[in-house]
Amino acid sequence: MVLSEFVGAIRRRWYLAVVGILLTGVLGWSASAFVAPTYTARGLVLMLPSKNAVGPGGNPFLGLGGLDLPARVVVAYYTSAPAQEAIAEVTPGAAVTVSMEESTRGPVIAIDVSADSEANAIEALDFVAESIPETLGRLQDEVNAKGNARLRSRPLALDETAAIDGSGPLRARIMAVVLGLAMTAVLVYAIDGIVLRRRLAREERAASLAAQDAAYDDEPEDDQYVQGDRNDRDRDDRGDDHVVQRLHG
Repeated sequence: MVLSEFVGAIRRRWYLAVVGILLTGVLGWSASAFVAPTYTARGLVLMLPSKNAVGPGGNPFLGLGGLDLPARVVVAYYTSAPAQEAIAEVTPGAAVTVSMEESTRGPVIAIDVSADSEANAIEALDFVAESIPETLGRLQDEVNAKGNARLRSRPLALDETAAIDGSGPLRARIMAVVLGLAMTAVLVYAIDGIVLRRRLAREERAASLAAQDAAYDDEPEDDQYVQGDRNDRDRDDRGDDHVVQRLHG
């Protein structure tokens, strides 16, 4: 499809292009209306060293080094099937991602939640944040960590309200508009081609019929003159024969 041909088709069938653009607008609005937005919430949980590592009167924030590995062990648990099933039982339809917060260099665990409602998003976030100390304690029980040698955790930041993520409806609207414009362009070009081919076929048939009529009109004209001369001679011959017969009679 040459660009000039496409532009010509749009110019000739501009009314079809207008109808297609209007229908594309309706399609885009419908797509965004039927795709519900999602709600997102986020929380951060900080790993803290054991009391033995801090010492009496010590500052736990000064002993965060080396806690990345225990934090990653906790994160690995939440990627397992049992952890995901437990989250799904509490908030069906919520998507929860537990990972290390890469924007910091400390043992900070990030919780990202996406759900179909604000209530589900906050509920899933609170559930995971509250389960991290329990998970950390259970993992330490499995290695027989005792008393003041046990690691701790505390919430660093938790969203109290979920944010609306409108990227889903926006993507649906963009896809619908692109699809509608593409279909409009293809249909306009195809319809224009069909109409032009039919018009060309009619013109060719008309020219062929005109040529045949012209040839037919030329040939019978000579035949009529020849036939007329023959009829005149026949009448003259019959007239002469009649006169001869009368004279003999």
